[in-house]
Amino acid sequence: MDDHLTLVTGGLSGDAPLDTAVSRAILQRVTAGDLDETLQIGTPHRVVAFGKHDTLTDGFDEAVAIARDHGHDPTIRIAGGRAVIFSPTILRFAWTVRADEPAKDMHARFRRLSSAVVDSLASLGIASDIGEIPDEYCAGEYSVHVLGSRKVMGVGQRLTRSAAQVGGMIVLDDPDAINDVLVPVYRALDVPLDPSATGALSDVAEVAAEDVIDAFAAHLAVGRPVRRTELGSDTLALGAELRDDHDPHQLRLRRRR
Repeated sequence: MDDHLTLVTGGLSGDAPLDTAVSRAILQRVTAGDLDETLQIGTPHRVVAFGKHDTLTDGFDEAVAIARDHGHDPTIRIAGGRAVIFSPTILRFAWTVRADEPAKDMHARFRRLSSAVVDSLASLGIASDIGEIPDEYCAGEYSVHVLGSRKVMGVGQRLTRSAAQVGGMIVLDDPDAINDVLVPVYRALDVPLDPSATGALSDVAEVAAEDVIDAFAAHLAVGRPVRRTELGSDTLALGAELRDDHDPHQLRLRRRR
């Protein structure tokens, strides 16, 4: 395989557990050597993606109900962390890459991904920095923020024996819509959240989603070719097989057995 970055910008189905499962299928197929390094990115429908830790919280069922009441489809995400939101004003991404020692280079991948976001935003005229904001949603040291205190990118990572997937979101617009859902969701999960820490690129400048995608892919590729493609039938079929693992309803049924 030659050295390039495969860019997938379509393929989001509108079924949140299935879309999560397809990202997991990409990770499994990169692990097996069936797919090259892949960046999957796009604007999804309205989703609340819960972390594995959220599913063990007493308020999880209430949080799922709140998400649904606010018109968001719940799913259980692949990487760690706490609940996050996806919507048409947010870019959802998953960067999947082969790695001989995935755990050893975990922080290096986080730094590379976050730096690529900062550099791509700078190319679009937006200044940003890396670091955790107190009481931000899905807190993490590799978050990206603007204006010193407004989170615009969150990220998590999932490892297999020979690959890693760094997944997250870049908020383009409408941070209030995030808080409208996550404030009551986090309250149900008993997790602190400061609404003033939630930001969007539109706090600084209006940018088109496609411009952010192009800049992000170019900076992540670091001078290598970027090749756009669509998800193959094998990846979609594997995602369909894995779907129930990311469906809160199916998780609830399994726990009752």
